[in-house]
Amino acid sequence: MKTRLKSTSLQAFTLIEMLVVITIIGILAGLVGGAVTGVMKKAKKVRTQAALKDIVLGINNYRVEYNRFPLPQGHSSEEPVPLSAGNTILKILLGKNEAKMNPREIAYIEPPMAKNGAGGLSGSEGNYELTDSWAMPYEVIVDANYDNKISNPDVDNADSTISTGAPRDIVAGAVALSFGEDKKENTKDDVVSWRP
Repeated sequence: MKTRLKSTSLQAFTLIEMLVVITIIGILAGLVGGAVTGVMKKAKKVRTQAALKDIVLGINNYRVEYNRFPLPQGHSSEEPVPLSAGNTILKILLGKNEAKMNPREIAYIEPPMAKNGAGGLSGSEGNYELTDSWAMPYEVIVDANYDNKISNPDVDNADSTISTGAPRDIVAGAVALSFGEDKKENTKDDVVSWRP
């Protein structure tokens, strides 16, 4: 009895098939990459909004404790104050007895340390600055005359969808803001504590 050998042939991908597969993989990678970028941008904004709320809450808790805002003596301006290196308000909120304004040395905010200069405290002990997700210092506006009103920065926003109909004043003792990804004041991507 004779045994018959079956011939097996090896099949390989053709060049065209390989190019089609590589193209499909490239398209899928592009779609995933775009989605990841969008998620990362959203996460930065959410982290920034949470930090803004913490800053405002810290300022308001300081006021409850000491019956005043953490403003240096003689400060009467309601202009934005950056929480940059050496800022008195920031030192007080971090629990320092700066200008003898926090004698109980209560820490009203406990932000994380920044990563690559963004999203937290950067600098050195006693000379920290508090930066947003884009490495810019947060800014605060405090009701220096205690009338529970702050002029609304939205009135001057370059984006008409924000500035149109914005109330002239915000009813609050303190607000905080970040310039957002473009790092420019009064633009659409600003992240603020007073808007939903």
